[in-house]
Amino acid sequence: MNTMTGKRAATMLGAAVLAITLAGCGSGSWTNPTTPTPTSTGAPTPTPIETQHTDADPADVRTWTITAQGMGPVQLDELFADAVAGVPTWTVDQNCTWAAFTNDQTTGVTAYFARNSEVSDGNVTTIDVESTGDTVKPADGPRTADGLGLGSTRDEVLAAHPDAAEQKQTIGDGALLRVGPAGPGQGAIFFSFRAGESTVSAVTVTLRDEPPYEVCG
Repeated sequence: MNTMTGKRAATMLGAAVLAITLAGCGSGSWTNPTTPTPTSTGAPTPTPIETQHTDADPADVRTWTITAQGMGPVQLDELFADAVAGVPTWTVDQNCTWAAFTNDQTTGVTAYFARNSEVSDGNVTTIDVESTGDTVKPADGPRTADGLGLGSTRDEVLAAHPDAAEQKQTIGDGALLRVGPAGPGQGAIFFSFRAGESTVSAVTVTLRDEPPYEVCG
């Protein structure tokens, strides 16, 4: 039987120790102690405006989600003819060919979307839902992702969107809370309140600087 010399044994022992040491180093992670830890900038976070909408039943506005870009399957700036095709139960009157309407006589909720009446065709500029009854039930119409819609209170809107801007209607005595940028051409959600009332009676998503006073007048 061969006997391993002391020098060879020491060499192999040193190699084994080195391998174990390298294996130990490979299993951990090395951190440069001088690398600074990232910190928060502390910048304020603006109130988000929902930009996504869920699938909805085109025939039932109660299933629709309101966003700054539209309501349910109807979206701002889409071709009016395409929007009409997407809600086949809605009506386009021959005397008001720039708007499509639906009316639920059971709940007293009416809704419409419209394009510019001054052109022969165009894209959707306004989508509106409102209650025609004296009392408004929150479940009667579409809602935003945070649950706002017909029947919501002024305080609820402001709690969800503290940066909502108060705005007076050009015509009429009602009040508006606007969620979204001001100015034409930018989609925003308008919550409307009848004079002297504090519950939402209409919700309008529009590219205009305020909801239109009338559509087919």
